[in-house]
Amino acid sequence: MTESAPRVLVLAEKIKEQATRLVATLESQNVASPSFSVDALPKLPDSPEIGTSQTEILQCCTELQALVEGPLEFLTRVTSPRMNILVALQAISHFKIATNLKVDEEISFEEIAQRCGMEVDDARRFLRMATTNHIFIEGRKGFIKHTAASRLLAENDLVNNWIGLVCDEMWPVGPKIVPATIKWPGSQEPNETAFALENNGMIHWDALKQDPSKALRFAAGMRFLQLHPAFDVSHLFTSLGWDKEYQGVLVDIGGSTGSIAREFLGRYPNLVCHVQDLPEMIGEGVVEDEFRGRLHFVPQDIFTAQSVRADVYLLRSLLHDWSDKYAIQIIRNLIPGLSKGSKVIVNEVCLPEPNTISFYHAQLLRGYDLSMKQNYNSKERDAEEWEALFQLADKRFALNRIVSLPGSLLSVVEFLWTE
Repeated sequence: MTESAPRVLVLAEKIKEQATRLVATLESQNVASPSFSVDALPKLPDSPEIGTSQTEILQCCTELQALVEGPLEFLTRVTSPRMNILVALQAISHFKIATNLKVDEEISFEEIAQRCGMEVDDARRFLRMATTNHIFIEGRKGFIKHTAASRLLAENDLVNNWIGLVCDEMWPVGPKIVPATIKWPGSQEPNETAFALENNGMIHWDALKQDPSKALRFAAGMRFLQLHPAFDVSHLFTSLGWDKEYQGVLVDIGGSTGSIAREFLGRYPNLVCHVQDLPEMIGEGVVEDEFRGRLHFVPQDIFTAQSVRADVYLLRSLLHDWSDKYAIQIIRNLIPGLSKGSKVIVNEVCLPEPNTISFYHAQLLRGYDLSMKQNYNSKERDAEEWEALFQLADKRFALNRIVSLPGSLLSVVEFLWTE
């Protein structure tokens, strides 16, 4: 196709090319082509070839749809239909519609409404909205059955918890972000947020402490996110590029029950790890025989001075929960444990420069950034912001490297202590 060809044709050609390649790759692995069938895989196998084709197709489809719709239709559909699918999902979650329908059965709207304790008309309307997004299918008028997506809602507790978290907790907070911005312009305080406006002035973490059921759902929702290949901890080790014989002392700050520390210890037999977190997060701090003497649990608040001298301090998905004001305090509290050459490894989103990645992927990252603002008055940061943050904390921090791997949402941003 010539360079002067219309963009819609260029995109369509790319979609055809990559779709052909994707199907061929799947066939070579004896994997069925993607479908909405109830028996379809919840996700395609992880492989570089499949991942490349998926990314290209999704990027092109996103752009092609926006172009073909035109700005008027695009702005119309980006609001009403997208908002209303969340309404349908909230109803499906609340009334447990998916779990009340067996995988292999087809039943009437009347029957599913009775099972779920709903009015028939309500059930019909929620479900018909869902079917427009391939969640359930009305194969014959008045009767529904599962698709691959609705089956996932029926069988995967983590997915259900994520949907409930988004619809019941996150979605109502969104409309409060503008009022919060007007009321507290430029605020960096965690109690001056959209979340606080929605929750009677409470900060997010206090609200979770007051409602154990919400805390459990939040934890399950976060576990669901961490299962995504883009968050896989293997990306961290690839980015670090350490030799197997790497030795020293590593402190995992905010490391909870030590899952990441155990990954380090399993890969680097000469490494010693200290896991630091609040006492209630660490729990009993159980250490398996294979890690005895190498894994230690240390109750520590991130807003107190560092008590362990180490070669490496790991902050994974921690600083993005805090505005610059508080992130600087957290970083400064590391200084008592630092020696010349000590490393501080930040394993978080590093926002790319504008127009350097596809809109499809940028939408996700920019969405995370706004979620941080509405819940905590915090942010996701780009390379310049990461360097500036550490320089504001102390000029003796030097940015050593930033590694952002394809397929990973979290980068490695590594700082050295120079004194």
